[in-house]
Parts: sequence; structure tokens; C-alpha cells
Amino acid sequence: MKKGVIFSSGGIGQEIRVGKKITILKLAAKWGGRLGLVIMLTGIVGTGFVVWPMLRAEARYLTQQKNEVVIGDPKTFPEWSNTEGREAGEAAKWVVPDGNYSVFVEKIGAVSAVIPDVNAGDFDEYSRALKKGVAEAAGLSHPGKIGTTYLFAHSVGSRADYARYNAIFYLLHRIGKGDGVEVVYRGKLYKYEVIRKEILGAKDVRYLIPQKEKELLVLSTCYPPGTSWKRLVVVAERY
Repeated sequence: MKKGVIFSSGGIGQEIRVGKKITILKLAAKWGGRLGLVIMLTGIVGTGFVVWPMLRAEARYLTQQKNEVVIGDPKTFPEWSNTEGREAGEAAKWVVPDGNYSVFVEKIGAVSAVIPDVNAGDFDEYSRALKKGVAEAAGLSHPGKIGTTYLFAHSVGSRADYARYNAIFYLLHRIGKGDGVEVVYRGKLYKYEVIRKEILGAKDVRYLIPQKEKELLVLSTCYPPGTSWKRLVVVAERY
């Protein structure tokens, strides 16, 4: 084993084993490189986990034909009707996850059950709800009534949660004025037309304030997709 000594301004220092030190440094460099590779691969996999649902949704949107997003058998719930100005017996033409409450955004092919009366300010409560579908904010209105029905699929917690809880509304930014949204609520089909789309601050809660002027349906998600920087809302009126 090679040896050496350390020299300093005050004279000769202690003897060291140069070969041993070099071996330790080589091992540290070797395993440090491997650790760095593992960290890099973990980061790539984690990023893929977060963005994959968004990429998949975008790919589906770009490849599908408009008529292909209408899915399901209208006879699934033949008793559904809406007698308020429309032909009795009208049924949804899409697969309805929950006959009590579901939403369908035709342009982006988004279909989900809706969990009603969820406290939008209670992290634990809306986290549980978003594992099952889209959440309806408590304290506001419901489809068919004057007021605001507010449906949200916000990101929660960490970036990993964006992929798990926010994918349903990933493509809301594709929605524009005049696009249609349908809701099944307590066995009735309600149809809405988008009148505007807005990007708000993350803490902007203007649409969570009750109003009694008109029937509005608001769809809300975090924006840009995969982040929680801002809030995108799509506002629709019933027709």
C-alpha cells in the first residue's frame, strides 16, 4: 500500500495511506454516480406518473371524431325524462356512471359520477370525494334550480395527486363558448350551453358565492393542467 505525508506551513504533518484514500474516492464516485442515476430515473418515472393521464387525454381528444364521444345506450335508463319544456322521455345518450348524479362534457368526452354536497374548504372531505368522481360544492344550488351548481375536480395535496384526482377535467381548457354540457340529476337530464371560460387566481372564490339570479353550471379545475397555480372555470347556462 502506497503511503505519503501531508506537508503544511508548519512542517511535516501526519502520514496517510494514499492508495487507500484513492480507493475510497473511486468507490464514492462510482456509487455516487449510480445513486444519481437512480434519482434521475425516479424523477422521470414520477413525472411520467403525473403527466401521463394528461397526455393520454390530449391524445384521445386529438384522435377522436366528434361523433365518437357520444357513447352508451339511451335505453339504459328509459324512464328518464325532463318535462320542463322538453320532450318527455328524453334520455342521455352516454354511459351514465350514476343515475342519481353524473356529468358529461361532450367535446372532450369527459364522463363522471358526481359526489353531491362536498365541503370545498375541507381537505379531507373533498379528497375522499375526488377519489370517486367529480365533487359538487356544498351550500350552493343543484341542477334544475335557480342558482349556481359548482362541480370541481381540483388537484389536492402533492403533484402525484394531480394525476389521481384531476384527470377528469384535464381538458377543460379545450372547451369554448357554445359547447354543450349535460348533467343527469335524480333521474332527469339537464342540458347546458357554455357562455364563457375564465382563468382565475387559485384563491378566487367568486363562483362559490350563492346567487339567485339565474341557473348556472360551473365546472372548475386547476390550471395549467398538472399544477395548482390558477383556477380555470367554465360557466354554462341551461337551455
